[in-house]
Amino acid sequence: MKLLSTRIKRISMSVFILSVLGCGSASESFDVNIPAYTLSYIGAPPLQDARVRFREIFCELIESKRESQNLKINCENYLWRLNDEPLPATVRKPLPTHDTHLRILIVLGAFSDCFPEIGKPYKLGAERLIRLGYCIDYVPVSGRSGSDINAAIIAKTVADLDIEESERLLLIGYSKGTTDILHFLVNYPDLAGKVTAVLGVAGAVNGSVIADKYAKTYYKWFEDLSLGACRPGDGGVMESLTRDKQFRWLTLHPLPTTVKYYSIVAFTREENIQVGLRLTYELLEPIDPLNDGQLLIYDQLIPGSTVMAYVNADHWTVAVPVDEAFSGRNPDTVARNKKLRTLLFEAMILFMAERLQQKPAPPPTN
Repeated sequence: MKLLSTRIKRISMSVFILSVLGCGSASESFDVNIPAYTLSYIGAPPLQDARVRFREIFCELIESKRESQNLKINCENYLWRLNDEPLPATVRKPLPTHDTHLRILIVLGAFSDCFPEIGKPYKLGAERLIRLGYCIDYVPVSGRSGSDINAAIIAKTVADLDIEESERLLLIGYSKGTTDILHFLVNYPDLAGKVTAVLGVAGAVNGSVIADKYAKTYYKWFEDLSLGACRPGDGGVMESLTRDKQFRWLTLHPLPTTVKYYSIVAFTREENIQVGLRLTYELLEPIDPLNDGQLLIYDQLIPGSTVMAYVNADHWTVAVPVDEAFSGRNPDTVARNKKLRTLLFEAMILFMAERLQQKPAPPPTN
């Protein structure tokens, strides 16, 4: 009986993770003919807008590969154009050049180590850029631990890096990985000085309404359960993502001003949501239909960051290949999403390479 109970718990744990991975009333209509909006605390540093330039890079990248990769992708279908996005420049800039002096660490999301084959964001894109000469590593955070535990893991990884003077360190956080990075920067200010920039992709910056709903359930049933390589950690994964805990943390812990911050937001229509995210999408829709199935549109923005894009994708499609393993989506859709993730990642890195270009040192004075 005990063995059966354990098996039931493990099956339930898998279902639970798939429903929250990462992170009554009538719902509003889905409407993108609106300006971008945010929810933050009083006194938060203002956001900057770089949507035009990122769109330019992403679309130009697709065009440059259209024939060689037989791409049948319209970039305008993948990036939302909210009605306050500035008009494109009359003269387009060329694509930025790759800069392998950009050192990249990618921090995984919640429960990522439970599904190692699908938990690494942009795996194919990273492998391609590594072949071009980039140094890209994944930080092995504890998928079921709270943000402060993972902040310590990020700190050890950064401390062990041998960063050359010509390199700039970029931390990319996906989902809860963004939250863990922010805690690292605040908890370890000396090591934060090594970081040039942080990019959050569908980041659980303000916490998640889903965590508010499921944190007690997780604590009661799954906190101590081991599931293969997915160890319990400190059990704080869901609690650290609640709006009450994370939003309050943000108000009390200003982020270091020496670091540059960037945000990419995901949301999509209900018909594009993967099966595993339908339940959580339906929970969020009455609050705001502009969500990615895990996070509301305005909870994904780092205070004081530069907004790069609003991506037409759900919480998984934007970064990890869950649909290839579980969703049963149309094979053409799965293949397209696979290509889009790879292109999106390269566009992100090209954008960051341009933004973080090292300025030449001033000439010495006599």
